Amino acid sequence: MTAQVEIIAFTDPYCSWCWATEPSLMALRERYRDQIHIRFVMGGLIKDFGEFYDSLNDIGTPAEVVPHWRMVSERSGQPIDERFWIDVTDPHFSTWPANVAVKAAGFQSPELGDRYLRRLRIAVETARAQISERDVQLQLAAEVPGLDVAALSAELDGERAQLAFESDRDICAAYGVSGFPTMLFIGNGGESGQANPALLVGGHRSTDTYELVLSKVASGLVKHAPRELETLLAEYGPLTTRELGEIYGRSVAEIEPDLRQAAQDGRVVPAELRGGTLWSGLPEVISEPDLIGEALPAY
Repeated sequence: MTAQVEIIAFTDPYCSWCWATEPSLMALRERYRDQIHIRFVMGGLIKDFGEFYDSLNDIGTPAEVVPHWRMVSERSGQPIDERFWIDVTDPHFSTWPANVAVKAAGFQSPELGDRYLRRLRIAVETARAQISERDVQLQLAAEVPGLDVAALSAELDGERAQLAFESDRDICAAYGVSGFPTMLFIGNGGESGQANPALLVGGHRSTDTYELVLSKVASGLVKHAPRELETLLAEYGPLTTRELGEIYGRSVAEIEPDLRQAAQDGRVVPAELRGGTLWSGLPEVISEPDLIGEALPAY
């Protein structure tokens, strides 16, 4: 089935509000499935912290990101470990290498690129992983089933991924996107021959808002009921309490006891994080503390 709507998600794996929007994207994926297609465009949040200033949030140094990340976690319900920014000592720290790594992974397949982006996002937002570093990028790649680590490493040694990232940056410029997350919803126009309707939505928004936008660019979308917990975890990989709550239409307080019971029953494995829990259908949690300093939930 051809997707009726393409959602272009402009993003950066370090963007906390993009991480806060993951519950909505997961809910849209589960409710509309193959009727929508989500494509990530890497925007590159910070080229060089030595030249960076976020006037909206008054952020000009890594240390000033700490309270911002904590605020995003508290408002969104997504687990975030803001202490990552205490660990950043390079005055010219850049998020761009992680964006390039995502493009490099995407050459193997768009799906693998998306799963790798998700792995990087979880690692930096919840486990303080230095995902701009080559060795960490490769370690995390090894945890994405189907991703060829040697092929990824070879791409990182070439220029193709860098050029692909620059192309993504050009797409951002073409649509006037300078902040993340930003979502571009494009309807396929159906069989009417009319131009494809499109709407650009900036900033972190609710799932209800995104569904309203979907209805504006495509009619007749069928909303599916969410599948059982084990199926969701097998389909999407580990999910946070907040993400599962959004998928099932329940608050964190409502769904948490059921997830704890599922863990007691041996159906899921919880990984306790700063500000929340990540639930996995896998039988174990692995860690490589010599590389990233803290245990990372396994894929």
